[in-house]
Amino acid sequence: MLTVGHTNCASTGELLDRALDAVEFYGFDSIEHILKAHKPSRPVKATAAPLLALAAEKKLAALTKNVVAHRIGRDNRPQFAYHLEQANSKISSLGLHAIGSRSAITEGMLIATLATIARSSGLENFVVHINSIGDRESSSRFVRELTNYLRNHLNDLPTYARDDMQAGNPVRAFTRLVEKQHELAGGAPNPMEYLNDESRAHLRGVLEYTEKMGVPYELDASVVGSTDCWQHTMFELRLPDSNGNTVTIARGGRHDALAQKTYRTNMPMVSAIIEHEIRGRMKPRRRLQREPKFFFAQLGPEAKMRSFTVIEQLREAGIPVRQQVALESIGAQLAHAEEYTVPYTIIIGHKEALENTAIVRNMESRSQVVVPLMNLPGYLKRLKVA
Repeated sequence: MLTVGHTNCASTGELLDRALDAVEFYGFDSIEHILKAHKPSRPVKATAAPLLALAAEKKLAALTKNVVAHRIGRDNRPQFAYHLEQANSKISSLGLHAIGSRSAITEGMLIATLATIARSSGLENFVVHINSIGDRESSSRFVRELTNYLRNHLNDLPTYARDDMQAGNPVRAFTRLVEKQHELAGGAPNPMEYLNDESRAHLRGVLEYTEKMGVPYELDASVVGSTDCWQHTMFELRLPDSNGNTVTIARGGRHDALAQKTYRTNMPMVSAIIEHEIRGRMKPRRRLQREPKFFFAQLGPEAKMRSFTVIEQLREAGIPVRQQVALESIGAQLAHAEEYTVPYTIIIGHKEALENTAIVRNMESRSQVVVPLMNLPGYLKRLKVA
């Protein structure tokens, strides 16, 4: 859990002020606002009850039901949402959710946002611990090996882990062994050893985005959750404590399996939850949002890798932008730019990524200028936009 003492903030409210500045800049909207914009199609009924291993998974199960009912993310437009939830008088949480994209850049975007929140709150020495359980085929192989491993050590398992095994939930048994730092957790199978080619490619993409953004990370096979919830990537943001251990302040990952298992619905989703203490002022101040005058678009792998570096550069310069980096098609991105009626679009393609430049296009006159990336914030600030 994140405490105010970990940060350079004076209260929970100040911590949330900084966090929401970051998430809103990256294009996250409140889940309440998004749900209001999508009328529920019909009541949804669960077709199966997923086996869950972590407390955070129960929160995601409730959110997934709402998302499925409102058919969010089914219009080929990825949606990015946040929500605040108070568990009790001492603990609340900030959830970040990316809905409707299977691309590895979606995990990259949430990891980048978590890193920005951490840095803006004065957190130092944080590391993102990343694991992958892969797709259904890969995770099934891992669970078989994990089950065999735990059965072979059944007599050595503590009571809580044996109870989970008897309940048919070996993943929960393993996650509790990890939480208790039991010695048997260290000898368990590594899920990344069972990834097929497609799952390895997805993980490689997540790691490339994370590295390109300058976010410190480690591969960690102990970051595991229910395979009825997660697919592919799982991650935790951790801080060192005074005892030489680490404190987990955020956890998340891709949980496509939750909608598929529970509602037989294809609904790609990536989420992260920051659980934090309540101290002093509880609520963030009223948001005074500036309407972005620029849309950022990219085309090609090299440009996509550059996306977050450029967006973060503009954030630090105080220049709000809209973007849809989870979309592959430049045409679809420019269509969104037209819809938002922004005066200018910033475009980076393969050539621009290699030359460290960007195209700034006037959306009314269609004239465009090539600008070096190092000069981009200054050039945008000099433009006269209404």
